[in-house]
Amino acid sequence: SVGMPKKTTNPLLLPIEVGKPRPSVMDLPPTDHTYGIKSNLDGESAGDILSSWKEHRPNAAAIPGRDFKTLNRMAIMTGQVITSSQISDFRRDHDARLKGGHERINSIHGMQLPSSQDPLFSYGIKSGDRVPMDSLLTNQYLKDYLAVQESKQENHQSRKHIPVMHTKASLGHRFVEPVSVESEPFKLKKFLRVPPRLKMTSNAGGQTDRGYTEN
Repeated sequence: SVGMPKKTTNPLLLPIEVGKPRPSVMDLPPTDHTYGIKSNLDGESAGDILSSWKEHRPNAAAIPGRDFKTLNRMAIMTGQVITSSQISDFRRDHDARLKGGHERINSIHGMQLPSSQDPLFSYGIKSGDRVPMDSLLTNQYLKDYLAVQESKQENHQSRKHIPVMHTKASLGHRFVEPVSVESEPFKLKKFLRVPPRLKMTSNAGGQTDRGYTEN
């Protein structure tokens, strides 16, 4: 009995079918298998990101920096700290931290931001009227611009043009008397007595013929 042909592992020996990809020489997973790494979704979609605003929340475990102004003030109030070495010893035994963010605003100025009272409060300058989307898609603004330009051109053409008023100087420059040239054209002395070879004759039709004459 003839057994089934063994699957070849040489890609050059695989048969090629027109309109179909070359078959694989390796054992692939089933057709319902999904390749790649599965991503772990955190439940927040792109719509949630665009429609909401996440404010910064400082890290409660972070320790703010030291407030040296307060430490120097405390050292002066004791009345026993004068030199720089005494100030260093006082800072080593005492501590004061900076206040940042909302805590500093509430403690120094006693004020709160409008967004802390109203979550929907928006900062900045209010923009103008909203532009309708259909006007942008239909290119309505370009059509309006062309219509305005055509009306301007028609108004410009309908205006009466102011005639140009000439002066005596401009009229004098327009009418210039021709200058008569009485001097003969320059010729070499050996060609002064040589007659021309080109002779112009008129025929019965009024046309001019040119002919050469030999001397």
